[in-house]
Amino acid sequence: MSVLDFKGKIINPDNVNWSSISAKGFPYMIRQEPGPSNALGRVKFMFPNKHMVYLHDTHSQSKFKKAERAFSSGCIRIENPFELVELLLKDSKQWNQDSFKEILDSGKLQNVNLPQSVPVLLLYFTAYLNENGEVLFFKDIYKRDEKIIEGLMQPFQFAMPNNRP
Repeated sequence: MSVLDFKGKIINPDNVNWSSISAKGFPYMIRQEPGPSNALGRVKFMFPNKHMVYLHDTHSQSKFKKAERAFSSGCIRIENPFELVELLLKDSKQWNQDSFKEILDSGKLQNVNLPQSVPVLLLYFTAYLNENGEVLFFKDIYKRDEKIIEGLMQPFQFAMPNNRP
């Protein structure tokens, strides 16, 4: 773990009087360093959004077998992140599984920008129809179903366009 100020400068934790600091107005950021035991895995995909959400690898692959998988703090785990990297970079000569392994084995942080922007669409479902035709329901951890149900309960109102002849 590293302690950083809000400009991203690493602070020596031995030089901080921790007993004088409270959780409210905490003046530092705590960053877990990259590596195989990092909670975010070994690769993450940053994309612009106001919620600071991103896609990331995980060292806990077994969690993909669980029915409920809300183990992250809002970010989204990717089951096969290196396949996604290859798809996004589209340059199999420079970027392939061997070059990823070489970068990961080096232990060095490497940022790679995409050659062009890619739209990211995130969907949130609390009901799902499986391949057997069964409807599965999941806990609404983000509390979004209530607003959808309220909207569905409103009477339908058809409005004619103003410019109709």
